[in-house]
Amino acid sequence: MNEPDHYRVLGVSPLAPKADIQAAYRRRLRETHPDRGGDEDEFHLVQSAWETLSHPGLRREYDLLRFGRRAARRYGKAAAKPSHRKVRGWNVAPAPQPPPAAQGFPAEGALIAVPWHARLRLGRPVHRPSSWTAGGLSAAMAAVWAFTGLGYLGQALAADSWLFLALAIPLTITIAMIVFVQTSRALRRRPDSSPNPPTGRLVIAFLFAAAVIWLAGLSTPWGWALGVYVLTGTGMAWTVKRLRYTLALRRSVGGALRQFNAFGPVGTRPKADRATGKLLREVLTNLPAARLFVALPAAADTRVPHAIVCGDRIALLCAPVGRDNVDVDSVNLAEAVKALDAALPDATVQGWVLWPTLPETARAGETAAVHDVAVGQAASDIGLWLAAGGMVYDLPVLQTLRMRLASVPAPRSGDRTPAVRA
Repeated sequence: MNEPDHYRVLGVSPLAPKADIQAAYRRRLRETHPDRGGDEDEFHLVQSAWETLSHPGLRREYDLLRFGRRAARRYGKAAAKPSHRKVRGWNVAPAPQPPPAAQGFPAEGALIAVPWHARLRLGRPVHRPSSWTAGGLSAAMAAVWAFTGLGYLGQALAADSWLFLALAIPLTITIAMIVFVQTSRALRRRPDSSPNPPTGRLVIAFLFAAAVIWLAGLSTPWGWALGVYVLTGTGMAWTVKRLRYTLALRRSVGGALRQFNAFGPVGTRPKADRATGKLLREVLTNLPAARLFVALPAAADTRVPHAIVCGDRIALLCAPVGRDNVDVDSVNLAEAVKALDAALPDATVQGWVLWPTLPETARAGETAAVHDVAVGQAASDIGLWLAAGGMVYDLPVLQTLRMRLASVPAPRSGDRTPAVRA
């Protein structure tokens, strides 16, 4: 982590109580005060260390980031999870719409401009990957595996050769034990990443099944039953792991999606000027699957002020000139698009520079993935592009973005940022 060692700055142990930390802070304050000949930079380090270690929540976050599981044992089992850095969530409420009667003119025979969202056929957002699909695939694979196992056992017991009869039951039990062991491993493992298909095991199982069918003969039913039994047993463990991964994603992201439509690092609030706030509310109100990410890290030293996700599409929004030094602006937006596109290979990322007044001539930095648009007319362009991604919650993309937000260091307790204005 980039923060200095606050305990080393104050000269105390990481296990020191607050009273010892306060006494060390006062002693170091007298030693480093500029009025007493101390170093000004070291004085600021002491102040920063005290602000972090004197606050119980900030000290816990700092300890968990610096010391990891050693600190997690002190703070409890819940802190051992990688999600100990909470992602802040908000509801960006839509602006109130005036009643139709307040417009004061009849609509008969008049040409009325159809808004962009009226041309969309919106439906209820669905989750991708779907836990129902993963569960059905796992159940179907288990049923086929059990059916082929019973079929092979019946065919082998009905065979005339004593060798088939002697090997039928032990071979069936051996394959069943291997499948159950692999399935239990898939259930115990933490699904941190998407499970890859068992390519190597499938190749070995396919070669084994082909050898059995060739030795038994193409017209022998028990040979085909044994081959399918081995292949379905090999793939069943992967379907169980896929189901476990899907359910874990649903638990970690699904609850937040039901409660909030905007997310940001811990200790922050969504901030935007009036025109940008109106744009964000319009897009989030009319796209049910859209979610807003505030201060999204694009690189180690840059953050995107606003990113809207809908399906597998991500729209990065920024002002021509950033408010803070770390904010992405029109100069480095293309680099932020490339960085996030490389970090999310399954998503499509594009950027928009929101100008108060659109420049008459195209900028040199405008590319196919970076657009210049007037903030007053940007909602239709951004909304229609996001709607093409579908009314789905892409859970891996949302989980990856939330983990990027969780890696942002928490601000000091005195920092405050203005909220989105209507």
